[in-house]
Formats: sequence, structure tokens, C-alpha cells
Amino acid sequence: IRSLGSREKFDQEFGNIFIQSGESAINEDFFDRLKAGCEEPKFIFDEGHYQLWEEPKNDRIYVAGVDISEGIGEAASAIQILDITSLQNIDQVAIYHNRFISPYNFTTKLHEILQHWGKPPALIERNNCGAQVVDQLKHTIGYENIVSYGVKAGDKVFNKPGVVAHTNTKYKGVTNMRYWLNELNAIRIRDIKTLNELRNFVRYPNGTWAAKPGSDNW
Repeated sequence: IRSLGSREKFDQEFGNIFIQSGESAINEDFFDRLKAGCEEPKFIFDEGHYQLWEEPKNDRIYVAGVDISEGIGEAASAIQILDITSLQNIDQVAIYHNRFISPYNFTTKLHEILQHWGKPPALIERNNCGAQVVDQLKHTIGYENIVSYGVKAGDKVFNKPGVVAHTNTKYKGVTNMRYWLNELNAIRIRDIKTLNELRNFVRYPNGTWAAKPGSDNW
């Protein structure tokens, strides 16, 4: 990988994995099938920011994925709640999406929603303002169920809570997401806006993944 310059080139040369420039995170032939599973939420709270397709159940296993923004009306702070009780039938059961909530207030909202779903494992991006949310959630509020990826510096590994998004973690995340969505067809997306957002998440010629310009669905 070091000689070739990237994990992506390694996968092409040795793993027979080829991802074309402009390709969407969702294979186009799966989009209509996934769209058929979308429906209106059963419950809407917080002026439409918090939407649920199911109520929390004690016998189910949930996980949360969390992305954090500055709250200035551009990118949104978002929470995705998935039911992973059956890995053959993963279900999107709730979302939170808000462009204008500050990181400080989002910490409280995030904790409230995590409590609502039984304190599930939460994968939280700690880049930029995300670090203050992760640290407040863990050290001030005392939420322990935060997924962490160790950061290596020399021979030492620092297990800071949360995950730092960089080229390698994004590559692995997108690859895994595409596998569960496109290959296993194991995830049910309930929210049409989430589905469209995934459809407009594409690979650029330099190998990075990002949303198409002007593809805001919210």
C-alpha cells in the first residue's frame, strides 16, 4: 500500500475491486428497490427534527451514528438510529437532523435521544467541533457507550472517545456501507431524504467521497 500510494490502488491491483469516478454510494439498480421501502415516519418531534419509524423496544439491539456540525445553517448535526438485532435485516428506525443547533445544545439533545433508545453504542465523529461534543458527553455527562478508534502516535495508542474521520477511516466506512447496502442488501432505509443523500454521495476523481455540489435534500 505504501509503495502504490493508496489503499484504493492496492484494492484494484490485488483485490479486483474497482470503483469508478462519479459512482454513487448506492448502486443505481438497487435505488428503486430501496426507495420502495421508504415511508413517512410514525412519530415526529422537535419541530420535525426528530423522526421515528418505530418506538424503542427492550428486546431489540440499537446503534447510533452521529455527525456534528457548527450549527450555522450549512451542514447539519445528524443522528441515525439503526436496529441491528438481525444483521440480515438492519432497519433504520429514527433520525435527528438539524442545521441550526449549536454543538453545546446538540450534546444535550444527543444524550436525550441516546437515553430514549436504551443507551446504545454511539459512533461519533470527533473532527473539529465534534471533539467538544464527544468529550462533554463522556466526561461531563458520563455516557460510557461511545465507540472509539485508537489514534496512534509513534509507539503509543491514544484511545480518545469517538472516531477521527480521515482518508483511511472514510474509505473503510464507505466500503463497508456499500457492502451492506449493495452486496448483502441487508439494510432497510425508511427515510427518502437519507436515501437521496446516499445516492448523491459520490466518488471524485482524486478518490475521495463527498456529496455532489447542490445535492442538498434537506
